[in-house]
Amino acid sequence: MDREAWLEKLFALERKGIKLGLEPTRQLLERCGNPQRAFKSIQIAGTNGKGSTAAMAAAILQQHGQRTGLYTSPHLLRFNERIRVDGQTVPDDYLVDWMARHNGDIESLSTTFFEATTAMALCYFRDQGVAWALLETGLGGRLDAVTAAESAWTALSPIAMDHVDILGPTLADIAYEKTAIMRPGVPCIVAPQQQEAQVVIRRQAEKSGARLRFLTAEPIAPAPRHLQGSHQQGNANLAWALAADALGSSFAAGTARAALETVRWPGRYQRLADRPAVIYDVAHNLHGMTAVLETLKGEPVSGRRWAVLALQEDKGSADILDLLTPAFDHLIVTETGIRHFLPAGKLAASAAALHPGVELEPDPGRAIQKALEQAAAEDLIAILGSHYLGPAVAAFFKISFDI
Repeated sequence: MDREAWLEKLFALERKGIKLGLEPTRQLLERCGNPQRAFKSIQIAGTNGKGSTAAMAAAILQQHGQRTGLYTSPHLLRFNERIRVDGQTVPDDYLVDWMARHNGDIESLSTTFFEATTAMALCYFRDQGVAWALLETGLGGRLDAVTAAESAWTALSPIAMDHVDILGPTLADIAYEKTAIMRPGVPCIVAPQQQEAQVVIRRQAEKSGARLRFLTAEPIAPAPRHLQGSHQQGNANLAWALAADALGSSFAAGTARAALETVRWPGRYQRLADRPAVIYDVAHNLHGMTAVLETLKGEPVSGRRWAVLALQEDKGSADILDLLTPAFDHLIVTETGIRHFLPAGKLAASAAALHPGVELEPDPGRAIQKALEQAAAEDLIAILGSHYLGPAVAAFFKISFDI
């Protein structure tokens, strides 16, 4: 079987849905020879900023001469983006070989997509001889497959409302699920949090015996050059603190600063064009959208502001529309067509009740094209709402997201 056939088989596991619980992942890792024991890992949970924090921490460790793995999700265009070593994505040959070797294990254990990809990543890191791995939690933390890696460091990015159908209806419920990555004696570095989440975090740290450290909003790291927004300053602070704690006396501020000068992370306020300015951001919940809008306020736009918007079904579209519609002169509403997407017609009807300048275009590529055709040179276009807009963005602008 070739790459596409194995990928099709891997993605077919998504039909099993989300299966919360660590035991299946532990069993699969056991059959893979427990690759997670071959290196030190850092697990990052939270609602927003996990991927950016992981990418920056990985860059800092790599700049210090440490061979470093990075596991994130979801991807924007190619599956391989999820698994990187020293910035390079996992090659197709490894993906095919790993699937061929472990397909029987996957079938006999009834493994889900995320369980299989987590095990694949950990195996690749072992086989590539990494010293460190940065692991982004997929969903929650308490029963997420990544938690089976039993990382030597943990971190919590800002916790906000998301996935309420799975994690619970309150911020305290969500915080409980995410803070359960804490382990006895293991450091847990925490970004600034809302008071309700702070209470849960402190309670969980006391219960688990984790070594807790709260960061403040004061900058301890330089702002990352290519990642804009005050929220990215917070993510840089968390990445800096993680790397400094993990490296100990080997940490050099100048080396870490050089890493933050060069690190890039696609889909995070990514500038795709000028005149008109085109920004792509994967913000997909209220907390993330708020951060993007704050950053957009700093754009020197003399013309109109356009949004190309697609959302997934479970992301609180009503609250997002309440936030977005006053910020844009014109909205072109589309859909991703991937995994529980919110139909464009439904989203457009809701948006039209709040804003007179709403246009419906279900095809995301044509939606981007329409925005560019109608926008003037002094305008700004923001493409927002989902990682799953990545294929349309990549196709239209003829780019990849492999860094």
